[in-house]
Order: sequence, then structure tokens, then C-alpha cells
Amino acid sequence: MEGKKLSRTYLETLPSADLISLADEYGIDIPENLNRRFIIGELLEVEEDFDHRDQDNFSDSVHGVAPVTQLPNTYNETQIYVVLRNPVWIFVFWDLKQDDIASIQRSSQFVSLNLRISFFEEKNSDKVLDRFSVPVSISDRERYILIQPGYKALRVDLVSELKNGKHELLASSEYILLPHVSEKMVQPLSTEKISPILEQSGLPDLLKTHYLHHRQSFV
Repeated sequence: MEGKKLSRTYLETLPSADLISLADEYGIDIPENLNRRFIIGELLEVEEDFDHRDQDNFSDSVHGVAPVTQLPNTYNETQIYVVLRNPVWIFVFWDLKQDDIASIQRSSQFVSLNLRISFFEEKNSDKVLDRFSVPVSISDRERYILIQPGYKALRVDLVSELKNGKHELLASSEYILLPHVSEKMVQPLSTEKISPILEQSGLPDLLKTHYLHHRQSFV
């Protein structure tokens, strides 16, 4: 029966013993005394599934695309990477090995897990010009972050914050060079329509200060 296209009409012509034998060839476990109609239904479902796989593989081969292999959820390594999505947004993704996760969960000193974004005048500099943190959970593995213009490089650290103001550095990204960008691109709110009374109250300056120091909330 190899190479024979299965159809309901063809399967109806087969005796029950042949249907059971065919199901066995397809790896279908058939309980005893199962009605032949159900056996035929199972065979047709498996045949349809095979057809879809063949079509996908054929399409990939025609277009020169290799079959997609599902990536693992974790490589069991503690590491962090940064991608500059555009001049004002970065994409951060990281992983934690199981030993580090277990150590964090066991520690009575653990407070939170943070992404610490540090800005520098140049690549590989040790002098931090500005810094802010974004809290993440142990299960998180990626985050988009809005960044402030005016700096030439940044680095993101994965940090375990501990009690008494201490911290443990888990991983650091490579330094990322930043393009020059106007501050107008990242103004959180337009102040053009703010009334003169509110301007005198200092609201525009308050909005800008809040943005500069709490910009992780502008997501």
C-alpha cells in the first residue's frame, strides 16, 4: 500500500484487518473492537497531516528555504545582549542559567532583578555619565527601553539587587555606540498646547524632569 493515496472511498473497500494493519504502519494505536469508521477517520487525519508537511517542505525547497527548527527557550547561560532598534529605542534580551536562578530564589538577601542602563562619553569608558534601572522579573527575557539622547555609548547590566543597598552583577552587554539624535524625537509630551497659566506653574519642566528620571514608565 506504500505510495497509495488514501481516500475514504479506497479505505471503505478494505477489510477491517487491512485497516488495522495500515493503521499500524502509520503508527496509530488502535484499541480492540474499535469501530472501522473511527479507524478510517484516524487514517484520513494522519494522511492530511502528512500532506500538509509535504507541501510545507516542498514550498521551502522551491524557495531555497531550509526547514525551520524551533529554538530552545534557554541555553542555560547567564548573558545579556542589546540591539539598537532605532536612535531612541533599544531591545534588550538575556538569559539566566538554572544555577543562578536557584541561587536568587534561595537568597534571603535578594530584593529585585534589574536592567541597569549606563551611558558613557565613549566606547569602553569607565566613567558613567548617567544611569537608570528598569525592574524585571526572574521569568522575563526581553524588554524594549526608551533611551535619552545626548550620549555616545551605553551598556546594559543584568543586576541582582540585594538588601542594604548591595548588588550582584550577573552579566554585562557589549558597549553600544549611539547615533546623534535631536531631543525632539523623544519628547514624551508636546508642550505647544499647554496654557500660559500651566506654563507659569512649571508643568513643562516637571514633565521633562519626570521623563528624564523615570523614562522607563514612558513605554
